[in-house]
Amino acid sequence: MGIFGFDRRRFVQAGGGAAGAAVLLSRARALRAQDRKVVRIRAKTDIRSLDTVTNFSIADFDVRQAVLNNLILFKPGSQWTWRIDAAEEIKQVDPTHTAFRLRPGIQWTNGYGEMTAEDVQYSFMRLANPELKATDGAEFAAFQEVQITDSYSGVIVTKEPVANLWTNTLPRGMGCIVCKKAWEERGGWLKSLDNDIPCSSGPYKLKEWIPQQRVVLERNDLWSGPPVYFDEVQYILIEDDNTAEIAYLAGELDIAWVSTEAAVELQATPPADTDVIVRSTTGFIWLGINVDHTPYGDLKVREAVRKVLDVQQVIDGAYGGLSPKSTGVIAPGMLGELKMDLPPRDVEGARALLAEAGLADGFKTTITCLNNTADETASQIIQANLAEIGIQAEIKPYEGGTYWNLGLESAGEDWKNLELIYQDWTSGSDPRRSTQFFTCEEVGNWNWQRWCDEEYSKLDKEGGSETDLDKRATIYTRMMDVMWASAAFLSITHPVRVTAVRSNIEPNMLPNGYIYARDLTAKA
Repeated sequence: MGIFGFDRRRFVQAGGGAAGAAVLLSRARALRAQDRKVVRIRAKTDIRSLDTVTNFSIADFDVRQAVLNNLILFKPGSQWTWRIDAAEEIKQVDPTHTAFRLRPGIQWTNGYGEMTAEDVQYSFMRLANPELKATDGAEFAAFQEVQITDSYSGVIVTKEPVANLWTNTLPRGMGCIVCKKAWEERGGWLKSLDNDIPCSSGPYKLKEWIPQQRVVLERNDLWSGPPVYFDEVQYILIEDDNTAEIAYLAGELDIAWVSTEAAVELQATPPADTDVIVRSTTGFIWLGINVDHTPYGDLKVREAVRKVLDVQQVIDGAYGGLSPKSTGVIAPGMLGELKMDLPPRDVEGARALLAEAGLADGFKTTITCLNNTADETASQIIQANLAEIGIQAEIKPYEGGTYWNLGLESAGEDWKNLELIYQDWTSGSDPRRSTQFFTCEEVGNWNWQRWCDEEYSKLDKEGGSETDLDKRATIYTRMMDVMWASAAFLSITHPVRVTAVRSNIEPNMLPNGYIYARDLTAKA
């Protein structure tokens, strides 16, 4: 076996033989020899929307937060803290008023002039507009108005306290500021511009996008903020983890988020000129069950699936045994984490529940997943688990562009065919980022389980405005109890992020291993 968990034969085949591998390496050497400082980063999915209205994946945030600005951004390091970005000053005046002043001189590309407080007002109130149906509209539902004081200054006024304003809404990708004039020219108030955004304000601007291949950013000469190190940032789309490892080993990538399967070996014997960094994330992985699909409307059937599921086997087989078992969508160490002793696997109990549901002979079902190594491996293990109690599961893998539309009623009728769904989501540093998509209001949008519990939905709203930490913890713990009792969300794990980085690059990661392109530098 090679150092990335595959043998030399696999590497040569993937690279098109020895000659192919040599070509890859020669390209890498040629790129490094250029005067322009270029960094090549693996993207796990393609971009779907650089506009703030729609968020599909981390790739959207990666590019968006390089070409646009937030009032504040998270600060690299081991603790979740923030720093100013477009804001020169920002402070919480009282629980419902946040005053800000923009840094003068932030320029929009393509002749759209200087960023003003009107752009901030437009950006936030646009997402608060319920007619727009923004993916993260819930983050802005409490926004009452943005008062403009002068060209650079304003006050964000909310109807009630917003507990995650500083930990999620303002610093993450939905909080990016767009240009009012440019967006209005394209009817942006009532629609998403997707990837066809008319201008940029960040340290980088879009140079090239070849769908399903790569996104290339180049230095924005109008940028007046802290200087960036790299002249060009290339996001290379590689959906499969093993393929990404091969590409990194071949010299085609400088930074690669790789599978956890190879992490132990990578750390023990890292490739030359490579740092291997493992970080816990706030993301969550689960097997979702569509409660609207027969026979999953019966709680006994859902409980039977949970009882037969061998979670540790899934973690060992798909994630190298590195990540912990999960009790819910809120990660360990976060506010509201559900701390409980997980019940052992119970195959006989699962059979008994199916018999009580009138399904002693089992039934046929489907498992929908992304077509990457980890998700397909996990689905295969679950498939084998289910077969032990007579449930015959067909695995249906999809590429990212199709998968992320499957549960959306706005994208067609595929949601009607979802049964078991293997899902892997990133999240943020605030618990509501993990809970808000499973309310009754999200059925037909991102709640693909189509599960509706009025208590859960009510608590989610309360948690969004409760600023007392002890009370918030009680709210979110109760929400995890309710979600667990539904058996519609069969928690698997909270993943770790394993990143291979060239030794001459300082990635300046956030606590969860996320990297802002603007923070990449060379090591001293």
